[in-house]
Amino acid sequence: MKVNSKFKVFMQTDLSASDFKVLTMLYQPLIGAEAYAIYSTFYHLAKKSDTMSHQMFIDLLNIKLQDFSKYREKIEAFGLLETYANNEDEYTYVLKPPFSAKQFFVDTFLGTYLESEIGPKNLERLIKMFVIEKPNTKDLVNITKSFDDLYEFKTTKLLNVDYDLEGRNGNSNKLIRNSINYDEFVKLLPRALVSTNLLNNKFKQKIMQLAYVYQFSIHDLVAIYEQAHKGKKNITIEQINLQARAYYEKNNNELVALEKNVSEDALLSELPCKVIIEKYASQDPEIQARALATVNDFIGQNDIDHGVLNVLLMFILKNKDGLLPHVNYLNKVWESWRKNGVQTASDAILYKENVEKYWKTKNEKNTKKINKPNWLDEYLDEISEMEG
Repeated sequence: MKVNSKFKVFMQTDLSASDFKVLTMLYQPLIGAEAYAIYSTFYHLAKKSDTMSHQMFIDLLNIKLQDFSKYREKIEAFGLLETYANNEDEYTYVLKPPFSAKQFFVDTFLGTYLESEIGPKNLERLIKMFVIEKPNTKDLVNITKSFDDLYEFKTTKLLNVDYDLEGRNGNSNKLIRNSINYDEFVKLLPRALVSTNLLNNKFKQKIMQLAYVYQFSIHDLVAIYEQAHKGKKNITIEQINLQARAYYEKNNNELVALEKNVSEDALLSELPCKVIIEKYASQDPEIQARALATVNDFIGQNDIDHGVLNVLLMFILKNKDGLLPHVNYLNKVWESWRKNGVQTASDAILYKENVEKYWKTKNEKNTKKINKPNWLDEYLDEISEMEG
């Protein structure tokens, strides 16, 4: 980062007094007073649309540039800030609101982390600061009127507003696949390996994604994390990806059998993609591990229904003799499917069958006229381009 580089700060909602109370009493002990000051200053700068230099900002806070970078990364690690860069000349900072006190203590492991830093007695004092008094309504009758009790208003649609409006945008991001109890995973890690990167939402999402793709259990992930951490002070998701692939190769399990007492599309929606790879890909463990790594990259780039993903993998593996091509190839095929209306497993099955039926008819040089959808010609042209 250059000291004369410029930046803008954005925030999509105002913070309340309760938000600042949480930031001051719960986050500040973890991120430090300097990081808290940066967040607070950013918040007030977000009210202005002006571009500002980092030199002016560090002068304002009386800190060094390298210290600013360190404290900013702490804010990012706790999910309070997203940073976007254009080389080293322009930066965009997007502030995120903090968790509520209930989310902090109950829904995440941040409360446990705070307890490890300040001790159980101090934690108990902080918790009491956020206790609310609730009225006793057990023996009372709720006579509150609802909207439809007083008004008659019928509509068939909601408003369609083409503007970005204020909203709680920060810590409500959904994970790609909620396949394991992430908090339980963190609790099982050795104390010495618990670091702030585990609190980063993107890091968490990648861990959950690995569990989904490889069908790892929590104990599998703990073993992988420990192995990736050996001899290193800091750990990256790339190092975990590498160890995940090695762990899979070493502990390659037998194909999981499921009772087929449901419809084909429902079965495909429940079947782990790991099973598809093990059944249809080459039986070489190294090739299967590489295929799963490709699937991991693919779902990290695309929002795709699980059943559709399985059909897509079956189709490509069948036509590639059990070898899964580069992720760019998968992206190209999926884009073609998506453009032609594939959204569910049923759509994908029908689409796949139509393509294969057309290819079969073409290969047999059947002169009988077939009624093929227009999208098939475009699809085949795109495949031909990819094949060179």
